[in-house]
Amino acid sequence: MTELDIAGVGIWSPLCSNWKEFRDGIEHGEWQSDVPLKPGLIPPRERRRAPQSVKMAVEVLDQACTMASLDPAKAAVVFSSAMGDMQITDYLCGVLAEPPRLVSPTRFHNSVHNASTGYWSIARETHAPTSAVSALYFTATMAFLEAAIQVLEEDIPVLLVCQEMAAPKALLSACQSNNPISQCVALTRPGFCSDPLASIRFEVEHMKSDWPVLPDQLDNIFNGNPAARMLPLIAAIAGHGMTDSRDEASFKFPLSDGASLNINLKRRKHTTMLT
Repeated sequence: MTELDIAGVGIWSPLCSNWKEFRDGIEHGEWQSDVPLKPGLIPPRERRRAPQSVKMAVEVLDQACTMASLDPAKAAVVFSSAMGDMQITDYLCGVLAEPPRLVSPTRFHNSVHNASTGYWSIARETHAPTSAVSALYFTATMAFLEAAIQVLEEDIPVLLVCQEMAAPKALLSACQSNNPISQCVALTRPGFCSDPLASIRFEVEHMKSDWPVLPDQLDNIFNGNPAARMLPLIAAIAGHGMTDSRDEASFKFPLSDGASLNINLKRRKHTTMLT
């Protein structure tokens, strides 16, 4: 197995605005409701024009980068989403179906899959490499593998974003995502960060597997959201299912119809003390 460290985590959903709130929710069931999204990195004028998808990504990227004490100029980004900004896609399809077929230039500009990484690069004034991954329900796993390979081959920290919007009614048959979520993990080589949240070992196995089960309290909320497939891993970092005598967890994430990505996670015991 190949080993990496998880040096930081960022997360946003309608239930939590950051890692502390997510950890409190997992540990005590203390969830928020209708959490506002106000990424401080985006100037107010641009924030008013930026779509929710961009705000989600920039917010969690900033959280993970700050927690890991990473220099944004030296950290690559892998952004992933199965369907991209479905709200804008729905808008574009609606406008183009009726004359005069004039779409908003701003919305068209924000419709591309890598819009979020563009905003991040501008906000952080960084020229570090960025990429975007989409593979429908295998998106999160494919993106994780892409990020891990970049860490190992390019010898650079990588900020991996897995996020999905809520699907509008017209797209529910293609993606049954009822609630948005955005997650970011900072992946580094072992020893790069002096105080990582967890270490992971992973390998690709040519065998079909089922998806890990979501935590009970989140299953009804995020079931059907492709990005939420990574929630069991994020929850394990926060201590879900862990005890003093068992601080490790193993997962099999489908990589395709005939392969899986096997991840063994070892959590650092001080993790629950992090704010």
